[in-house]
Amino acid sequence: QNYLAQLGSWVTVVQGLVFVVCVMLFRKGIIGEIASKLRRAL
Repeated sequence: QNYLAQLGSWVTVVQGLVFVVCVMLFRKGIIGEIASKLRRAL
């Protein structure tokens, strides 16, 4: 119980970092990135 309580705050930090990385990588959105890669390939 105490072990999981210590991890609770870090879970929020990690979720925030993952969100920021996703926003930086997929600026046009996931569908927009896929569409642009398909357009480049054709």
